[in-house]
Amino acid sequence: MKIISRRSGIRLSIVAAGLAGLASVAEAQQMSAVTQLGWLRIGEYAPIMVAEAKGFFKEEGIDHKTVDGGPGKNPIPIVAVGQAQFGLATQGMQIISARAARDPVDVVAIGTLFQQAPSSYISITEADAPPSKPKDLEGKTVGVQAETEFVFKAFAKKNNIDLSKVKITFVKATVEPLMAGQIDYFSGWVINQTFQIETEAAKPDAPATVKGKSWRALRLAEWGVPTYTDVIFTSGDTLKKNPELVRRYLKAVQRGMQYVIDHPDESVEILAKFPGQIEDAKKLAWRFKLQNPLFESEDTKKNGLLWMNPATWEQMVEFLKDGEQIPRAIPVAEVMTDAFLPKK
Repeated sequence: MKIISRRSGIRLSIVAAGLAGLASVAEAQQMSAVTQLGWLRIGEYAPIMVAEAKGFFKEEGIDHKTVDGGPGKNPIPIVAVGQAQFGLATQGMQIISARAARDPVDVVAIGTLFQQAPSSYISITEADAPPSKPKDLEGKTVGVQAETEFVFKAFAKKNNIDLSKVKITFVKATVEPLMAGQIDYFSGWVINQTFQIETEAAKPDAPATVKGKSWRALRLAEWGVPTYTDVIFTSGDTLKKNPELVRRYLKAVQRGMQYVIDHPDESVEILAKFPGQIEDAKKLAWRFKLQNPLFESEDTKKNGLLWMNPATWEQMVEFLKDGEQIPRAIPVAEVMTDAFLPKK
């Protein structure tokens, strides 16, 4: 038997440790990732930015970079061609549409920031008015964005709304027509446009249409039209060639989301200083009170943050097919996977 001296053993241990360290460094250098946001850097993407600022990506061996979205920067083709490893789709139905296209785009949903979509039909009412009900839309004018009329029709069908009694008009993603009294309901997000309503309503010189008033929201998720928003996706190529990157990335984002939920005040401070982030501390603090509860659901209690329920994806496919937005229904397994999420 060959006996190794204590000194030799120490030297071997040092060499082994050094090699392990070099391997870790090499592995970390290989793990780089770009996240293409669906819009500009705002508190909506807090889990991504907090994960970067707190070093959660780095701790997972990922050199991470956040890239703004915005006009002309559709994250789906950007990720599909490999210019970014991960993207945020504003609406999960965008992923379905890309996969179901006549020339399919090879992208796959791997997690979602919002369990409960903030998508709503928003109205302005007296502060003591009761909650809105879907039937309240009959006899009213509803402002929706171009190419989203099919969503309203799905909402109407689910809630027995007589479409012949509703006037639909097309508006941009700004709430001014509602505040001016030009429309009665506005298709928007409760975590975005309602801030402007509250701000204007509190001004001493606010117009009569908003002064001292409040907003009400019919959230689609609460009235039979569940969808996932701010969906994290990657390319099929990345899933096949670098599954470990996907796992580590999702773990870091999950940690970032949990931090925002557990430490909202500190997260406001972090985001207010994050390079390129455009919302001030006041709006971020307001946002988190409405936004953070939407990150969680019964599914996340069982399976962890970012989890996606295949049944919700099946309903989204159905909405698109019924609304003639896709040429064919496709299996949910082609569109999404929870396989890379950390196990709870």
